[in-house]
Parts: sequence; structure tokens; C-alpha cells
Amino acid sequence: MMTKLMMTVACLALSAGVQAARADNNSVAQLHKVVGTAIDWNGAVTGVPGGTTAIDTANVKCANASGCIIGVAAMVQAISNGSSGQWAICVLVDGNQAAPGCPTQGIVPTSNYVVGNLRTNTPVATGTHVVVTEIVMPDAGSIAARESDITVYKN
Repeated sequence: MMTKLMMTVACLALSAGVQAARADNNSVAQLHKVVGTAIDWNGAVTGVPGGTTAIDTANVKCANASGCIIGVAAMVQAISNGSSGQWAICVLVDGNQAAPGCPTQGIVPTSNYVVGNLRTNTPVATGTHVVVTEIVMPDAGSIAARESDITVYKN
């Protein structure tokens, strides 16, 4: 009987926790209306030096009085010509890293291309903003394809 009572209490506590989590998730979610999208890509093999290199730059406008959110989805196909090592894709908006920053994509190989992806977002005020996609390489290499999809949302 005691075991059954403890199981019932545990189930009720778990159920309450799940309901609370659902309520928190529902209260946090906010839908944003898309104002516009810019898509820039290049499929040509392009050499890049070791270190940080801007591979795409775009100017986007936020006309909403209460500001906007700029979201970027970036894809880069890269290979190192020298030594393999950690590499990253970064997005800057007006010179500041967009969230979540520049997470490492893993090891860029020297024998086969590898594909990396990054999704970022950052709130901005009304006005024109500069969005830069960068690649950070351990050594000189090449990119064979890249795409940056920039979406502006009403805040």
C-alpha cells in the first residue's frame, strides 16, 4: 500500500512538472512576422587564408518602429590546404557576434571537403544594418560552396 501511495505521489509530481514546463514554454514562445529575406550564395571554389575571413556581406533594413530580429542561416563547404584543425563559421551584425557566437564546426580536413552550418539571431533597432558571414580557418584552404540566408523579422 505504501509503495502504491509513493508511486501515485511521484506520478502526480512528475505530471505537475511537465505541465509547468509546458506552461513556461508556451509563455516564452513568440512568433515574429517575416519582413524580408536576402539569399546570397556562391558555388565557385574560392581560396581563403588561415584565420578569419569575411565571405559574405549584406546590408539589410529594419523599418519596424519597435525594432527587428535578424536571423541568419549560413552553410559553408570547406577544406584546409595545410594542416587540419578546428574551424568555425561566424555571423556579425554591425560588428557584433550574433547569438550563439562562433561555435566550432569540428576539424576541417585536408583531403575532403566538410560542410558546416550555423543559425544565428540578434535584435536590432530601426535602421540599416551590416551582416557579415565569416569563416575561421586553422590554415589556408578553400571553400567550394557557401550560402547565407538573412531573414528580417518584426520584433
